[in-house]
Amino acid sequence: MSFIKKILLLLIVAFCSLSLLGQVSEDGLLNEIAKYRNSNNLPQLASALNKLAFYYWEVEKFEKALDAFEQSVTINKEIGNNNAIKAIYSNMGMINSDLGQMETALVFFRKSLLISKLQENKQDISTNLINIGTSLLTLNRNEEALQNLTEALSVSLEFQNKKLLKTCYELLAETYGKLGDSQKSMEFYALNAAFQKEIQKQEMEEAQKKNIERVTIAEQKTQQAIHEKKQTEQKLIITQDSLKKSEEINQLKELELQKKQAELKNQQLLTLIFIVGMGFVVIVAILILRSNQQKRKHNKVLEIRNAEIKKQNKEIKTQNLKINQSINYARNIQGALLPEINSIKEVFSDSFIFFSPRDVVSGDFYWFYKIPGKEHLRIVAAIDCTGHGVPGAFMSMLGMSFLEEIVIDKGILEPKDILESLHSMIKTSLNQETTGNSDGMDAAVCIYNTKTKKLTFAGAVNPLIIIQSGQLTTVNGNYFGIGGTMKGIPPNERMFEQQTISIDGSAVCYIFSDGFSDQFGGENGKKYLLKNFVNFIHSIHQLPFVKQKELLAETLRKWQGDLYPRVDDVLVIGFRL
Repeated sequence: MSFIKKILLLLIVAFCSLSLLGQVSEDGLLNEIAKYRNSNNLPQLASALNKLAFYYWEVEKFEKALDAFEQSVTINKEIGNNNAIKAIYSNMGMINSDLGQMETALVFFRKSLLISKLQENKQDISTNLINIGTSLLTLNRNEEALQNLTEALSVSLEFQNKKLLKTCYELLAETYGKLGDSQKSMEFYALNAAFQKEIQKQEMEEAQKKNIERVTIAEQKTQQAIHEKKQTEQKLIITQDSLKKSEEINQLKELELQKKQAELKNQQLLTLIFIVGMGFVVIVAILILRSNQQKRKHNKVLEIRNAEIKKQNKEIKTQNLKINQSINYARNIQGALLPEINSIKEVFSDSFIFFSPRDVVSGDFYWFYKIPGKEHLRIVAAIDCTGHGVPGAFMSMLGMSFLEEIVIDKGILEPKDILESLHSMIKTSLNQETTGNSDGMDAAVCIYNTKTKKLTFAGAVNPLIIIQSGQLTTVNGNYFGIGGTMKGIPPNERMFEQQTISIDGSAVCYIFSDGFSDQFGGENGKKYLLKNFVNFIHSIHQLPFVKQKELLAETLRKWQGDLYPRVDDVLVIGFRL
């Protein structure tokens, strides 16, 4: 997807027009920042932090660049500089794109888009929508990319930015190609070619303008030569009147000779200027004639295409409005119910959550809690609901609500009892005994007692990985999940088992859904498989959790590649005891 990277690089240049980067050093910028911080000069401090961020970006110290941009955002929020915040969010999105962290890049591009829409800045709105569309194309979320690129095209058409329109047509051609609509892809490639010619035509018109300016200058020089000729003739007349009669004949002959030479030079100059001017005029006339013919043809094509695009945009907007409203509403509800990811550090200080939904909303969810009055008990759970997208999201919201009722309201603190209660509530709420509905969830639940140094685990299908002193152990859960009915088992008997593990020294634990191991990819398009996932976790368990999270995202992205779509949501939780 090389042309997408080119677009991102062009947008980087647009935001990074800082010629000073080649003239500054890291120490000089840090001293400048310290000076403005001490004097509480917030505008200059924000500007210096931006320079430092661009410096780090240029030397590929991406994490430091992101940190400097984050500090600048905080200061710009304090002084109310939304224009700067909008540009910084876009820059942070592009850095994350360079790092291959497209999900994070999308977050920053959407923040920049929100400010652009509040400011009603159509060019920035279109640019951010293009950034979002290219990021979604990289993630193979082609339907979402189509929505954003179509909206970008609609906005660009309103203010007729030819370069942005050309970019939209080029990206839409690739998107429809990925979606298998070759006819649409060819139509947009044709529009892209037409706009390329239009831009070339505009450059030709600018060249014509410069040629006309040269002709004007040549005419001015001609007028000046004529004026100098008249002045010479006047001087000759004055000189002739002042000379003595004896010298009049010789002087007149000399002056006449000079006059003839001057006239000859002027005539030669005028002839040359006339020839050059007429050459320019002929060339300009031919170019204008050809341009007008091409313009009339292009305008007819563009009128037809624009009419079709407007009609399609209207139909697409109408079709997608209700769908997007419902999906976005579901995302807002799910986002409100899910705990803040970073707040897990209040339960397990050294931990991480790698959460990557396949769609806008997720069927996987995480849940953690520190028991009030029993702060030595810490609980964490990774749940994988039936399905993904909107159906999975509804199940996940049920699961979150039931977990809070079981643990917080009822005070049930044994992992196996939690799973059994969750199973009973799912069956009852979905009337599974009478409707035959079999939706449910797989789960891994851990409770750690900081006083006894014991970890208790129960799993519905999903296992626990625990690594102590370099030795990896996989603790399997029960073979059956939560919800639904099982052949040969009485309706109310779904008994889970739990295991208690003593933590001697330090231990690293992982619970997860099956989304990572079930992803197709690689050279042969096969599943990643659980055994490869376990080996990969073992190989990186000694690294800091921040680095582990980055490697999980990078490995998943490389395994999936450009050929294989995401098949499921992905959730991995790691914590150190």
